[in-house]
Amino acid sequence: MRTEFIVDYNLYDLTALQDAKEESKDNASFADLSRIKDNVTAPVYGTLEHNFFLLDGSREEFPEDPEGLVFFSKGQSDETGVFREEQSIVVKFTDKHTSVGLTLTFQETYPVELEIFWYDLEGRLISKRKFYPDALVYFCKHQVEDYGKIKIVFLKAIPWHNVKLQYIKYGTSIIWDSNTIKAGKVVNDTDPISDKIATDTLTFDFVDKYNEFNPGNPEGMHKTFQRRQDMLAYEIVEGEKIPVGMFFLDSSSTSEHVCKMKAVDLKGMLDNTDFLDGRIYNGEKAGAVIAEIMDAAGIKNYTVDAETADTPLYGTLAVQTCKKALREVLFACGSIVSTSMQTGLSIRKSSKAIRSKIRRGRKFETTLETDRYVSDISVKYKTWTLEDTVSEITKGIYGEGIHRIQFSDPAINLTVNAGQILKQMPYYIILKMPMQGGTEVVISGQKYVSVEMAAISGVEKLKSGELRNTKTFSGTLLNFESAKKAADRILEYYQLQQIIKAKYIAGDEKAGNWAEIDNPEKSHGNFVAAIESITTDLTGGFISTAKCRGYYELLADYYIVGEIYTGEESGIL
Repeated sequence: MRTEFIVDYNLYDLTALQDAKEESKDNASFADLSRIKDNVTAPVYGTLEHNFFLLDGSREEFPEDPEGLVFFSKGQSDETGVFREEQSIVVKFTDKHTSVGLTLTFQETYPVELEIFWYDLEGRLISKRKFYPDALVYFCKHQVEDYGKIKIVFLKAIPWHNVKLQYIKYGTSIIWDSNTIKAGKVVNDTDPISDKIATDTLTFDFVDKYNEFNPGNPEGMHKTFQRRQDMLAYEIVEGEKIPVGMFFLDSSSTSEHVCKMKAVDLKGMLDNTDFLDGRIYNGEKAGAVIAEIMDAAGIKNYTVDAETADTPLYGTLAVQTCKKALREVLFACGSIVSTSMQTGLSIRKSSKAIRSKIRRGRKFETTLETDRYVSDISVKYKTWTLEDTVSEITKGIYGEGIHRIQFSDPAINLTVNAGQILKQMPYYIILKMPMQGGTEVVISGQKYVSVEMAAISGVEKLKSGELRNTKTFSGTLLNFESAKKAADRILEYYQLQQIIKAKYIAGDEKAGNWAEIDNPEKSHGNFVAAIESITTDLTGGFISTAKCRGYYELLADYYIVGEIYTGEESGIL
């Protein structure tokens, strides 16, 4: 089986695209420069350019109000291709930016010569360079640091032609393939009981022949690395392109012209931002709360199944990372989150439906062990009650400026004896203090007080020879009903004591899904298990090692619409 691993890394300054303000005195009145961030494609029009199109009806007559044109130069090149009057675009920024160059996308034809000028925020020229495009999508490679303004001047084109520019990207994409990648591994983790959210990781080594990614190279591309730049990983198996997932650079190092990259998935990106606006929830739907968490994390590419979205939540979310906040929601819902083999993030109810079968024909080895017996599950949660009286929340000395003051427990109807509250939420206020020395500020309000509770689920009769063993969990978005459901769900899962480790040729298995795994003993039944983690060697033949928890499949087991229904002896062999 022939396999190949490739990584497509989008080395763009994403903040520059949003910060950019484009302007041009040389744009035709019918073109709309404000759409340059949209990457639109204009219809095929017939225009008055020399030898531009055949009169065969294949092009639309140029309308009075054309659609989709972004920059269409007022001036047209002369018989030598030179523009007699300057045709240019200026891009201004409010912050400093660094990129390895500009990727320009043209419509139908491209200019043959242009010059780009980079300035700092004060308007001083940093660098300039001429480029000679040879494609509609052309990368002007020139790394410049800390620029605050760009001017693109179009110098030459095909004789008697205009410049039609549709899109600017600040950077380029880099593809590493089997010619440069020497090792690669992806680790996918999903907890079927939603007690934790584990980050999926991609690691790979590639030959950095020119030390472009070596931190010791002052002109290296490493200076353009940003946390939100995505890389798409693919495995090509017998010519078929299989997505491994979308990842984001976490760290890199270089030694002897070999660069080691570590990247994390969208679950890992949830760790980079705090969720601030948690409050007391009394039946709010999980879908709305998930949307708030994703918005705080800046993640738009996600899906939530209807059953999860409609689950009511009770309790609170304190100030914490978006990843921890999402864990609380998923634990209350009994849902899982996955990024495996996809470019986005999907959230759905955990299901025992078998989604793949790992047969002997692609399995190298199977290791079996028995996990410790669990007889009882305790799920702790808190109930919250609002006090009738107003009391002091906290106090401290604050000077001039704007301060975010955070609380350990929630409170509402907040007031201060000095300064101005710009925003208040149950776990913090934004306080503005006037121009004066340090002032003691007393924050008062109505406190929420909590009582810790627990829901218990246990087996009625102990397994022969076993002692009672309790595992304890906790959640902050639970009431008794949802805590009891969580305890029952977790207890059922821990009755599956068979830990199965399988090494096999990778297929469509995903962490969090259930699979049927062939027993190495042909005379016995197979195993049905939840896949908790998968580690895949991306350059050594696409070999996966999966850790699973499940049970020995009896002949009495059968399947109804994909769900597992077992006999009395489910558990270990």
